[in-house]
Amino acid sequence: MAGLQFIAILFVVTTSYVSSERAILEHARGLMERAGANAIEHTKRFLEPAGETTEQARRVLNSGLVGVKDRETMERYFFQLLQTEPQIAGINYGDEEGNFVYVMKSKGPGPFRTKFITIKNGIREVDYIWRTANYEVVARDKDPLDKYDARTRPWYIEATALDARIWTDPYIFFSSRQPGITVAAPVVLPGKGLQGVVGVDVEISDISRFLSDLRVSESGSAMILSETGSLLAHSDPSQIQVENADGSLSFTNINEVTDPISRAAFLNIEGAGSEDFGTQSNFEYEGQEYLGLFAPLAGIDLPWTVAVIAPEDDFIGGIKENRSRNTSIAAIISIFTALAGLALAELILRPVRAFAVRTALVSQGEVSAKAPLPRTYRELSKANKTLIDEIAQRRESEAKVQELSRDLAHFSRVNVMGQMASGLAHELSQPLTAISQNVDAALSTAKQDTPINEDLIAILSELDEQAHQGGDVVRALRGFVRKDEGETAEFDFNELLEQAKRLMRHEAEDHQVKLVYEKAVDPIVVGNRVQIAQVLINLIRNALEAISAAKAADREVTVQTMSKDGKLEVRVTDTGPGVSEDVKLFKQFQTSKEDGMGLGLSISRKIVETNGGRLWHDKTRTPGATFCFTIPRQID
Repeated sequence: MAGLQFIAILFVVTTSYVSSERAILEHARGLMERAGANAIEHTKRFLEPAGETTEQARRVLNSGLVGVKDRETMERYFFQLLQTEPQIAGINYGDEEGNFVYVMKSKGPGPFRTKFITIKNGIREVDYIWRTANYEVVARDKDPLDKYDARTRPWYIEATALDARIWTDPYIFFSSRQPGITVAAPVVLPGKGLQGVVGVDVEISDISRFLSDLRVSESGSAMILSETGSLLAHSDPSQIQVENADGSLSFTNINEVTDPISRAAFLNIEGAGSEDFGTQSNFEYEGQEYLGLFAPLAGIDLPWTVAVIAPEDDFIGGIKENRSRNTSIAAIISIFTALAGLALAELILRPVRAFAVRTALVSQGEVSAKAPLPRTYRELSKANKTLIDEIAQRRESEAKVQELSRDLAHFSRVNVMGQMASGLAHELSQPLTAISQNVDAALSTAKQDTPINEDLIAILSELDEQAHQGGDVVRALRGFVRKDEGETAEFDFNELLEQAKRLMRHEAEDHQVKLVYEKAVDPIVVGNRVQIAQVLINLIRNALEAISAAKAADREVTVQTMSKDGKLEVRVTDTGPGVSEDVKLFKQFQTSKEDGMGLGLSISRKIVETNGGRLWHDKTRTPGATFCFTIPRQID
């Protein structure tokens, strides 16, 4: 029996390993596909604003709203565009006469620098102006030795030759010594022909920083390559650039990268990048198996390839170790159960033997049939009852890795919705920004008309106000769902309260509940702003749902703030039915909602305590419910 048991356990371990390996590898490929899709989507969202900004600047220059000869107005316009998108490094315009205007971000003496090249009567002048974020002049300078001519640059030549918007090949920016790319478009005035080219510079080093945060696996990596094999972005940013003999910088070719795994991956791929993401290439390096996925950067006119690489053992290394360990455990268990089986067999056979002896003695007339039964029968009955109880407990436990599994799957879907909300907020910010800038330009034009059309100005002013209000709502949403870096810093709680007001306004209207916010007198606190926002939104939403579920006549939620013991105390009070006494608050998987997970209050308390505060239920406030939490005013 022990031998058969060992064979059975070995069979179960082997089949479990094979099925688990297959399932985990399929899951691993799914994770890598999602990681690659995320890298593609992030790169598109990173680069698309540069193309949109270029098109917008070309339209403004073509329309005459900003004159191609009015360099001061052009500088201010470029300055506003540069502040709109953080990934844009600079915006420039060069004309056919050699004049040049370039507004870029600078490390000093001011955060922004403007370069003017002016050709007048054959005389060339190069001026530099450094400005603050408020457009105030910090310093000025001249450079009589500067020989730069935009008309000789590849972005200018290619844009004028194709008469269309173009993307240059990636290159290392001279000033910042960072990898970048330029998108340029020709400026053509009706009846006057080509006037010049407007260009937008984008530093692509941020893509590498995103890839370094992209968790493919414990030691997996992601990268982006050009069609010539140049490494444009990598999870390890130090792999991207190489210093040439003359001191200049260039992109590292994949065949020269110091990471041998990346080289090995591309040696196994020919024509990497099909139209469907998922060109797979499993390869081996120094005896270890690796998984690789490759795809083109679809959706934007750039011939780049995205690659995701991860060791196979990152996903199935654990089950390989478990296979060996479980085999050894199976042998030990078989030996132990063999010994235990012999002892158990003796216990089972003892009453049988006693019954046989008693039967023989009764048949021989040596023992009366009315004599008491052997005691071992009662022990056997007790053992049987214990076995039945253990089986029932095991079934109950299994019904609970299933209920928990469903809850965790729901939590994962909630996390995905947060990512979708962040992407939606980003996409909405672009048209809102364009609307606001175009309305500003229209207002400026309308105010110059004679006589002034007051009705038109009123309409445009209201449109501008609504566009800014929409932008505020989008920024509030992006602030709430943005990636939490775990940083603790000072922030204004009243600003966070204002964002919560915007985010919860429509939800409160749907529930027909009035939201009342009382701002703090001294609102400066210290903590993780994103985490505190999560707690506040969760408590307000719980209050709204409690009032809605109870169909209360008095429907109001109040958020109050007060200073107490050197901390800011926040109180969220509702006019709902209150908290039932049989509900254990702040305990995981305990909830009064029909479709709730019972994780909100538990996670909220942990967040508040991690940030140095306390979260509790104030039972003294009735009717309704009041939940309170505190935030420190300084770092302990």
